Amino acid sequence: MKNQEKTKKSPMVVFDLTSNLCVWSKAGVAEARSCHNAFDCTTCAFDHKVQRELAEAKGLHSGRWLDKKRYSDVPFEERKCRYMLSGQVSEKYCVRAFNCASCEYDQMMEDTHLAAEVHEPPSHIVSGFALPENYYFHRGHTWTRVEYGGWLRVGMDDFAHRLLGPLDRIELPELGGTVRQGDPGCGLSRDRNKAKVLSPVDGIVVSVNPKIKSKAAAAGSSPYGEGWLMLVKPTHLQPNLRNLLYGEEVEYWVEDEAARLNKMIQDTGELRLAATGGRVVEDIVGNIPKLGWDRLVHEFLLT
Repeated sequence: MKNQEKTKKSPMVVFDLTSNLCVWSKAGVAEARSCHNAFDCTTCAFDHKVQRELAEAKGLHSGRWLDKKRYSDVPFEERKCRYMLSGQVSEKYCVRAFNCASCEYDQMMEDTHLAAEVHEPPSHIVSGFALPENYYFHRGHTWTRVEYGGWLRVGMDDFAHRLLGPLDRIELPELGGTVRQGDPGCGLSRDRNKAKVLSPVDGIVVSVNPKIKSKAAAAGSSPYGEGWLMLVKPTHLQPNLRNLLYGEEVEYWVEDEAARLNKMIQDTGELRLAATGGRVVEDIVGNIPKLGWDRLVHEFLLT
């Protein structure tokens, strides 16, 4: 096993984001600064500061990051909407002084995002399990990825699906309900066996996957794409991400988890889990019932 020392955390990675420059910087109102809130301007402290100064008619010269320009002095062609700046649309200019909370177009784009299809991303194999790029992982084998606007998509990883095999039912939270990092977020059942999986983040549930509600077993065939579980509006985005695994540390963790599972399998007298570079079976507990459903859930999902 590789040394599982913590690697240095990288800046927040937003899935499919093509630009991370703050809208106020792009508009020429503020000095160059990166967006640290996944272009969720409605909850951004810096955006609120600028909006307050606009409302108080103080101009834009007193803030640490602001120069002496007023928004009204910014040429129209420089007032690019945040969806244009991030590469979500080819052309859209702001007519609301970047007050996204009151923008009908912004609301339409958010609604479109909620209904968008999610495809399985490219992944690589580590100890027989698939891992995608730019996903954050909880040690209870759930994942999240940060999406444009600050949304967090949540699901179970390939390890968990292969561990428990095809599920009969996945119980998802109600819309508007809250989830907390490290607390049970969803329920699983197969035959008479039941389990809870832990939420990787804090937040409010704004969407659940209708395909999974009607056909739970389908989640395992696309764990990082169509098999997603819920979409969450985060309440503690940055602190939550710091508590999750990302990048190389995910690979070290999965290697260690696979080694622990292999040891449990060997203790039952069965063969090893998978050859180096190969894929593991899709239903570990079904193929090796001696491992025990409850034991596997306790060892790997409730960490």
